[in-house]
Order: sequence, then C-alpha cells, then structure tokens
Amino acid sequence: MNAFASFAGRITRGYVVLACALILLVVLASTLLAFLLYAGTLNEAVTQTAARAADLAAQERAAHHTLAQTAAAIANRFGRSRVQVLVFDDRRNLLAGRPEPPSLAQALLRSVGTLAGVHRESVPIAGGVVSVEPDLSRFLSLLGWYWSIMLPVGIVAVLLAWLAGRSITRRALDPLERVTASLRRIAGGDFQPEPLANGGTELSALTSAYNAVAHRLTAATAERQENEARMRQFIADAGHELRTPLTVIMGYLDLLEKGAVRDGEGVGRIHATMLDESRRMRTLIEKLILLARFERPPEAVAGDVDVAAVARRAVASLAPIAGDRIALHAVEGAVTRADESELYEAIKNVIDNAVKYAPDSRIDVDVTADDGAIVVRVSDRGPGIDSADLPHVFERFYRGNAKYAIEGAGLGMAIAKSAVERSGGSIAIESATGEGTRVSLRFPAR
Repeated sequence: MNAFASFAGRITRGYVVLACALILLVVLASTLLAFLLYAGTLNEAVTQTAARAADLAAQERAAHHTLAQTAAAIANRFGRSRVQVLVFDDRRNLLAGRPEPPSLAQALLRSVGTLAGVHRESVPIAGGVVSVEPDLSRFLSLLGWYWSIMLPVGIVAVLLAWLAGRSITRRALDPLERVTASLRRIAGGDFQPEPLANGGTELSALTSAYNAVAHRLTAATAERQENEARMRQFIADAGHELRTPLTVIMGYLDLLEKGAVRDGEGVGRIHATMLDESRRMRTLIEKLILLARFERPPEAVAGDVDVAAVARRAVASLAPIAGDRIALHAVEGAVTRADESELYEAIKNVIDNAVKYAPDSRIDVDVTADDGAIVVRVSDRGPGIDSADLPHVFERFYRGNAKYAIEGAGLGMAIAKSAVERSGGSIAIESATGEGTRVSLRFPAR
C-alpha cells in the first residue's frame, strides 16, 4: 500500500478546494463588476425617463387633458425593460402601470442595488406624481444566463484541477516514495542500496541527500567487508606463522620426552633450535601487538620529533646485523610533529627490510627537507622486487617469492605504513628486478 496515499489525497483535495475557491471568486467578482456597470446605466435611464415623463405630462396638461386621460399613455410610452413607470394621483391612487411584487431574488438584488446606489425617482406633475423605478428582472435573466455558462465551465475546471493536482502530487511525492522504499530495504538488511535517479523535482535535494548517504553506506559496507576479509586473512596468516615454530618446538619436546636424543650435543642443538623458534614467536607476537596498537585511533601527539635523530637510532640498532653497509646522510632541523616511538618503528622496519632483502648491497638512508616536508629515503642496490609482488608489499604477511629464502613474517612494511600514516605522512616504494629498491617516507615538516 502506498505509504503516502492519504497525504497525496489531502494535497489533491487542497488543489480542488483552491480551484473551487478561485472559480467562485472570479464568478462573484465578475458578477459584482457587471452589476455595478449595469447599475450605472440603470440610474441614467431612470433619470432620463423621469424627465421625459414629466415633459410629456406637461404637454398633455397644456392640451387640456386630465392626468387620468394621459396616465396610461405616459406609463406605456416610457415603461421599458430596464425601468418601470407608475402614475399616481394626488391621493396616491395608482392610475397607470403594473407594479409586480418582487421575487426573493429580485428583493435581494434590489437590496444590493440600493447599497450600490441604484435609486428610484418620483417627479411631481399637475394632479399627481410620476414614479420611475429600476427594473432588475432583465439583469436577473442575464445573470442566470451567465451562471448557466459558468457552471459547466467551473465543473470542467474543477475536474482539470483534480487531474492536474493528482499528477503534480504523484510526481512531487515520487522521490519520497522511492526514498522510503529504499530506507525500508536498508532497514531490512540491504546495506548496498542503489542510487536513485534525480528527476529534477522540488524534492531533488532529498534525493541528492539520500544518494550521498547511500554512497557513504555502500562505501562503508564495502570497507567493512574488506576489513572483515582482511581480518580473517590476518588471523589465518598469524595462526599459520605461529603454528610453524610451535610445531617445531612441540616436535623437539616430544623427542626429548621419548628419549630419542640422549647425547649432549644433540640435546644442545635441540635447545638452540627451540630457543630460536621461541624468539621468532616472540618477535612475531610483538609485531602483532604493535599492529593491533596501530589499529586503534592515534593518541595525542607527543610533540616535535627530530627525524634525523630517530633515523640515527634506527641505524645504530641495526648495525650489529648490517655491519658498515648502512650510510646515513641527514640534514639538521628535520623536525616533524609525531609520536617518536611510532616514527622509530616505521624507519627501523624499512631499513631492516632492506638489510634482509639486499644482503650484499650498500644501504643509503637520506633525511632531507623537501617542499615543506621531511623525507626519509632508504635505498639499496639489491635484487629488487618483482613487478607482480610490488603492489602487495604493504600487505600483512605478504613475502612474495622470497618467503622461503629469507626469515621473516612479512609484517615489517605493513607496520611501517601504519606508523607513517598515523603520523600524518605517506610512504611509497619504487623497485624493479635487478635495479634495487627505494622506499620514501614523507612527513609534514614542523
């Protein structure tokens, strides 16, 4: 059932009532205007007839005719369709003329005529009085003819108003109906609504607002689904990465429990392997905790951070495993507004990634100021990244073709990207097979 049927009906009835009121107003106004014009000519006719009747009575008196002899001639000669002539003697006895009792319509019209200034005239003559009265019966007949024409015209106009009002109302309420139907589908669980066509009606702003909400809802739904898929993949990958060292440790523990290895050297190797696997799990768990922390909204920024100093710390922490392969070039005064620990994690993970994947290459770390930004570039001359792997470098647990050759969990670049973006910066990577890799971290300058 149409949710707005009752509302549409009220609006349509409003159009019809308005049309009736306008038609009635036009008819009454035109009738009043016609009556005022008619009243003006009627007064003129009464005045002229009264004067001419008095002249004729004087002529008949000069011809020695009595009023009783000439009364009928006077009444018949001047009594016309718009005036009525009555002749009375001195005692107010009617000598000529046929006064007719006015009907209700005539009485009402005469009252209106009196208000409009329509008057009668009485002219004294020798032996009596000639009375000239306006006759409104002709105007009543003209008024009846006019109304008989306007009645069907008004009926047709009201019918057209009803049809037009219904059409206009349907068109005007169509966006409301479509938006309501779409909102009900959303309430029913459809979180990817289709946008509505904007018909250019008065409610186009409503349609545009709904389309904006639908677009945001669709984008939010898609983002939620993508996040859920990523989270499921993340949990699966994390479980896989943790299951491998756990399997190794449990396997060695099982061997020790069964006494399969008894010599001191073998037990020592088992202990060393389990210790390495335990450290690997601890590192993986620490990185997972760090990524989980980066998923939360950033806390208040600690303050200004010297990017060059942070880069020196990162280089120093990796020196034991990289030796003298890392060369740092930093400008002074490279300050940004960020969380220092997150900035350190970002730079360290990028350099660590270069150390692992370009083991025989020199690594250059450059900290420069560039167009209102602080840029940290980490470059190597290693084997580079395959073009098929390059778009996935910042994905969690993605390691490409090197996942079996180099130890790691594939979280370093994902941590770097999250940390840089939380600091209001951006990260980009350029690489080609056999041509090395360059990672650029850009932060807003303080």
